[in-house]
Amino acid sequence: MLASLVLSGLFLMTHAPGWSEPIITTDTWATYSYKSIQVTGADTLHQVWGDFNQETRVGYKVYLPDGTIVFPETMVSNQVWSGYPTSCLVNEDSVALFWREGAPAWYTVRGSSGAELVPTSLLIPDSYVSRPRVEAASDSLGHIHASFEISCGVCYAVFEPGVGEVFRDTIPGSLDDISNICVDGTRVHIIYLAGFDLPAYIQYDLEGNIVIPPVELVEGLDSFYKKTSVTVDSDNNFCCFLCYSRVGITGYVLSFIKVDSETGDVLVLKEIETPGLITSHPAILPSPGGNTFYLMWLAYWQSDHYVYFAIIDKDGNFIEEPYAAYDYSDEEVQQLYVLEATTNDAGDVFAIWSEGDVEVSGYWIVMGWLDHNWVSNEETTVVTVDTEPFSLVASSNPFTESVTVTVSGPEVSPELVVYDITGRAVKSIIGAGDGSFLWDGCDSNGNELPAGSYSIRGTAGGSTAAVQVVKL
Repeated sequence: MLASLVLSGLFLMTHAPGWSEPIITTDTWATYSYKSIQVTGADTLHQVWGDFNQETRVGYKVYLPDGTIVFPETMVSNQVWSGYPTSCLVNEDSVALFWREGAPAWYTVRGSSGAELVPTSLLIPDSYVSRPRVEAASDSLGHIHASFEISCGVCYAVFEPGVGEVFRDTIPGSLDDISNICVDGTRVHIIYLAGFDLPAYIQYDLEGNIVIPPVELVEGLDSFYKKTSVTVDSDNNFCCFLCYSRVGITGYVLSFIKVDSETGDVLVLKEIETPGLITSHPAILPSPGGNTFYLMWLAYWQSDHYVYFAIIDKDGNFIEEPYAAYDYSDEEVQQLYVLEATTNDAGDVFAIWSEGDVEVSGYWIVMGWLDHNWVSNEETTVVTVDTEPFSLVASSNPFTESVTVTVSGPEVSPELVVYDITGRAVKSIIGAGDGSFLWDGCDSNGNELPAGSYSIRGTAGGSTAAVQVVKL
């Protein structure tokens, strides 16, 4: 854990309020590898990635947001060329991992602690043409629903973990390229390409029957970015976050599209303006309740790279305008690749991406997370945090036994509150009168708290400031 925290300090980047310091999540650097992340419980992160141990293999590990290792780095693929990993939750306590080994696709199922529930097994014997990733989601029965390409188009298949494939259909009119999938109750939603850069939607039931035939989502595109992200809102309508360029327009735009899950009608098509920014790897995540959505993507202009974040309502209107959650404009090598993100039931957001490092001529996989307490409990509003007119500075970070937080500015907070990673207030700290606040690493009952990440916050004059600290 300490090595990851120290290495993260080598990168000259700034993060927005509410976002953690990023940590390096792999022991060795790699290329800008494909990767995926899921969360079980409040904060147990399951990461799968390619270029494991600087080889064309697939690795897996489980860790906490403070870098604590729950399950060590392990190769889950066979000792052959392996790559393009993805993952999905099977239920709240287990995760399925997928990857390609040459042409065939393989998988394994792991428990919340990383223990093997289903060993590495063949999933799909078919070869692919140009899009090797297997997109997957599970239903309430524990079945895995997957979309993937083969030579005759995009396939939709259902698998029973440990048993094998129980259903397959080739989506009518599909090309051998892009697709994504999500399951909501008895509905299986799939987005795919039905023609040259023509995204379409189709809906199945759990028995494999087509409920809503193919629906074209948007026309007049010049090119379509291969990465998509999908989910449903609180009304069970299908929502997707796409990246494409239109005929006659330079550059990509991000688009939020909502489809009526009863009729297939396109209810919302909202293109997000990103002037001067080139964008990639869009991710859409529902907030608790599904009334609002978190959006993330990678953005760059010339040599400046950013991890962008925004919040929208169900109609695509901004609640929180796009901003740089992580700003790498001061970094020597401006290269970020392959963003993936997930969220827990509380609304914390966890994201991983590949970050270039000139010292090793490679990339580290790093993780950063958003504390849901920075977002209002009312899903239709967001608390805008202003660090002025005062700021908080920790005397040492990470720390072992105690840490002193100094408050500076024209106004001074009368007390500071320490929050754990779940957002629970664990202790209030009264200052010494000179703007300094000592935290002994214990809770309000005097019990020593475990190692991990904590947020210390104060409020004065209607403004809020915070500092993230790590207890070793």
